[in-house]
Amino acid sequence: MKLHKNVIKLYDLMESKPGHYFIGMIVVINALALGLQTFQNIPQHILEILHHTDKFILGVFVTELIVKLLAGGTSFFRSGWNVFDLIIVVGSISDNLDFLPVLRTFRVMHLMAMMDASPKMRQILSGFWKAIPGVANVLGLLLLFFYIFCVLGVFMFRDLGASEFQHIGVSMKTMFQVLTGDDWTNVMHSTEKVAKYASAYFISFYVLMVFIILNLFIGVVVGAMQSAEEEIFNKSDDDTNTKQLILLENFKKQLDRLEKKLENKNPK
Repeated sequence: MKLHKNVIKLYDLMESKPGHYFIGMIVVINALALGLQTFQNIPQHILEILHHTDKFILGVFVTELIVKLLAGGTSFFRSGWNVFDLIIVVGSISDNLDFLPVLRTFRVMHLMAMMDASPKMRQILSGFWKAIPGVANVLGLLLLFFYIFCVLGVFMFRDLGASEFQHIGVSMKTMFQVLTGDDWTNVMHSTEKVAKYASAYFISFYVLMVFIILNLFIGVVVGAMQSAEEEIFNKSDDDTNTKQLILLENFKKQLDRLEKKLENKNPK
């Protein structure tokens, strides 16, 4: 029982702002250590320092994981972030095995622990995750109009000798260049040499695809992030109300005990 209370206190400390700052500092140190290890001809004593730093950082992450597991119990596995952390830590421990060199990549994934250190980052990522269905719909619409314009370009300019629209493959490459804005005006002027109305085709494509459809991506993502922010805000309110109810319940129990003690001291 006492051990569990100590674990809960340690867990609360980890979830506090100082705890998040500490984890963030560990992640930054980990990033610097990984970057230094990419250099060649590093002195041996520096390599040993980096090796010990790796072990210390891994120990911090393992300790954090154990505390979360002991404090949360089976509810630990209900959080996708916790499962993600578990996979990274297990993979990082296993990267010392010579027959699993691919698992050394898990050391780089430690940098994702910055998500734990910054709730705002989790909020942004949650917003992107919720935006995926809407983004997929907008992407489907973009691909549909993109393909239509590519086929239309072949039908309109191939017989006139435009080299940019000889077949669907070349047409898609040309229109992708226009979509990225990479020197697309020169492509338009080159096509205008064989078709004077080519400017209407390119400008309508650029306005529709860049100014309208691509901006829909921004709208969908922003809307999803606002929804995620409202959900986190509501959840924080619920957590605050729950803590207040627990405090009131504990206060009531203390009053009941005090009342019983007073009754025992002053029997009628």
